[in-house]
Amino acid sequence: MKISVIIPMFNEEDNALRTLTEVNSVLKEYDDYEIIAVDDGSKDQTFRLANEYASNNEHVLIVKQPVNMGMGKALRTGFEHATGDIIITIDADLSYNASHINILASELIHDNTVDIVVGSPYMEGGDVKNVPFNRLFISRVANKFVGYSMPENLSTVTSVLRAYRSEVLDSMELESNGTDINLEILSKAIATHYKIKEVPAILEGRELGQSKLKFRSKTISHVLFSLYEKPMMLFGVIGLILLVIGIISGVYLFYEYLRGTLDPTRPLMLFMVLMIISGIQILIFGFVATQISLLKREIYIVQKENRLLRKRLK
Repeated sequence: MKISVIIPMFNEEDNALRTLTEVNSVLKEYDDYEIIAVDDGSKDQTFRLANEYASNNEHVLIVKQPVNMGMGKALRTGFEHATGDIIITIDADLSYNASHINILASELIHDNTVDIVVGSPYMEGGDVKNVPFNRLFISRVANKFVGYSMPENLSTVTSVLRAYRSEVLDSMELESNGTDINLEILSKAIATHYKIKEVPAILEGRELGQSKLKFRSKTISHVLFSLYEKPMMLFGVIGLILLVIGIISGVYLFYEYLRGTLDPTRPLMLFMVLMIISGIQILIFGFVATQISLLKREIYIVQKENRLLRKRLK
């Protein structure tokens, strides 16, 4: 099998040569492989350094995007250029050591039933080293929260460290430009019944350069994605809260009625009615949104079949 490794890079001049060298060293045990580094509009020397390295290595391809368009767009660009049977994505700062490439590739080579392999530092056997507490906390919470919105019981859903069979990516209409592309791929893979397997991975803190992730925007996009995947996480909670408030208000008013002290003109009567009606309406809206979400998954299946058919006919 041919192995394609995609590395999105943005302002990684401190890591570019080291990363390409280490990844290339790991891949030398394979007969056929390629490394595709996608420079996402870097403003430093990333492209020049990477391009110089590629000029002396036939297995390395450097693709440059004119402006910074986001990790999602960089990965999509890499997918378009990849020709391998197995496609692996990894961070440019090697926060996951290059040796993980062999672990992920081996899973797909030796197990024909698996379609996607995800490297997870949060499962049993995984580990996290030298990562600042605040970033680790945010990452763990995000993976728990977003993971809850997906049917599969995955401990890590935001990681870039993954291996895909090429037909998996060929079957998807990917749209995300940001880091939520990793969530989009998993969501569509689950909806179209691809088998996903997690393997232990070791996440290490960045040694060189600065992180490019904007945690505020990343958190917001992940929350919105979760609500899009599982609308009842929002509408169900809000609807139930309003309904409970309305019921409690009704119980209190009934108690007042039994005591003979109920005043029908009290604003609490209107408040009770509004809470109960609003709660029921929001729950119904959540149910409708859930049905739309399920319909969306059926659409993914149709898209998958159409794309794979078109590829076979070429």
